[in-house]
Amino acid sequence: MVKGFTSKLGLLRNSVASRLAVDREIEKDATPATVQRIFWTAPVMAIGNFLAALGFWFQEEPTGATEILWRELIIKTNFLVSVLSCGVWILTWIVKRRKASLRIQTILTYAVVAYVLAIGLGIALIDTLVMTGITPFLICVTIVGTFYYIPPSKSLLVFLLSFLVFRFAFVSSGTLSSDVLNSTLINGLVANAMGLALSIVNWQHFRRARVQEKTIANQQIQLTQMAYHDYLTKLPNRRFLDELVDREVALVKSGQVESSLIMCDIDHFKTVNDTYGHPAGDKLLCAFAQLLQENLHESSTVVRLGGEEFVILASHTSLQQAVALAERLRRTIEGHEFTLDRTTVRITASFGVASLQGTEGARDYYHRADRALYDAKRSGRNRVLVGSEVASQEMYT
Repeated sequence: MVKGFTSKLGLLRNSVASRLAVDREIEKDATPATVQRIFWTAPVMAIGNFLAALGFWFQEEPTGATEILWRELIIKTNFLVSVLSCGVWILTWIVKRRKASLRIQTILTYAVVAYVLAIGLGIALIDTLVMTGITPFLICVTIVGTFYYIPPSKSLLVFLLSFLVFRFAFVSSGTLSSDVLNSTLINGLVANAMGLALSIVNWQHFRRARVQEKTIANQQIQLTQMAYHDYLTKLPNRRFLDELVDREVALVKSGQVESSLIMCDIDHFKTVNDTYGHPAGDKLLCAFAQLLQENLHESSTVVRLGGEEFVILASHTSLQQAVALAERLRRTIEGHEFTLDRTTVRITASFGVASLQGTEGARDYYHRADRALYDAKRSGRNRVLVGSEVASQEMYT
């Protein structure tokens, strides 16, 4: 029983840790989103408080001394809040314009949260001069809980501190009777609890939306990977190469680059499958693909066409340089030992090379390189041949 309880406690701890880790990651998106919301709500608050101040300003002046004091304080406070909200808006604009760090944006977020809650508390304290109730504080708590994205762990701390400050302020004010004070404190507790609940719901909505967006983005990446890459070797596939060659041909036509196409085929690959089995053949293909990648420049792209046939798009490479590259690869493959489980095998490969002249379509380059590869295999394999518009010419033997 003790072991079962310990196991459940461990699972709960791991679940909480995992959720907090996700929240920390989500917060990186939530903070800029909150700053954006502050940017749009600050001027609205400024206008609202300004209109509230004007409304009290144009009201008929009360007769009682307490009411007069209350009216003056409300007008001055609303004007001050209007000015400060304009300052918050300007500060947020600067933070956004300068693309401030996440730390600066976080500081701004919690400073504004404290500012908004302080507004509600201050006006609620002023209202105690003539009435009971904490409506201004309740409104500000709702704004914080609804408009700003705060992780639940931090939201709990925010509203706990908010209630403690609320309680200290009203107890210290000494303007309320004992019964009214108790009622006000209970209302303040409920208001902060409501703000916490709104904040958690708001965060969960944002969190769910972000998780869904990232899931969809990852799925799209995976679909793109599947569409443009070979599942076995993880190399790009023919579809990827077709698009790449089209762009390369455009560059060649404009005279910006010289590029070449190299086709490569493993000699007697069927013998490997027949002797060692298809799983060993798959391992050989993966190892062969890795060997090609390790011996190419960053400007070159190796693609698996299918089976044991590969294509290399050698960008910024003349025909002569491409032939030299193919010959170097041929010698590297010939001298390499491939390990298949506990068996070591040696293989050779044949190459066909064609230059991209910018006067033909992509299929013509494929055809010339493929024709050269066919001639290389027909003439004995383990060699490099060049495909030309007239005939295939052997460059290396």
